[in-house]
Amino acid sequence: MKTIMMIFSILILVVVSILPPPLGAQVPSRQVAPNLSASNASPPPLVATEQEVRQFFVDYIERYTQKDLDGFLSLFSLRALQNRKDGWEKIREIYANFFNQSQEIHYSMDDTRIEIYQNGVMVEARYEVDQTLKKRGEKKVWKGPIRWTLVKEDGALKILSLDYQF
Repeated sequence: MKTIMMIFSILILVVVSILPPPLGAQVPSRQVAPNLSASNASPPPLVATEQEVRQFFVDYIERYTQKDLDGFLSLFSLRALQNRKDGWEKIREIYANFFNQSQEIHYSMDDTRIEIYQNGVMVEARYEVDQTLKKRGEKKVWKGPIRWTLVKEDGALKILSLDYQF
């Protein structure tokens, strides 16, 4: 019986401690200091504007379709990962081979969704790459979902991660 009474007492203490205080009651630990109130505090700035992100992708597509390897790779952070496994050197190798095999490339994005945060940007879209090969003019189409994580490095947006399927 003592055990039941002790459990019942502890249960009452727990319930009372999580209930909100009665209306009008002053609870010092829950008061907001006047100079820290929500009306005076401004949220941290976002890492980029939507216009900056859209311009980033104008540059991305332009450099990609022009097969400008160095210009295209300058959009990647040296810490970048592609498809959760390929580091910067492998990314360079992949795009160098792809651009060298291509006579012409067209790149388009649809259903683009941009989310901008204080420390980065998440962009999701559907992409389509129409590639004409140098050999025999064969045409290939690559398309599927794609997701970029962008960060700011030295004042410029850079790709930290790029994940896609085709």
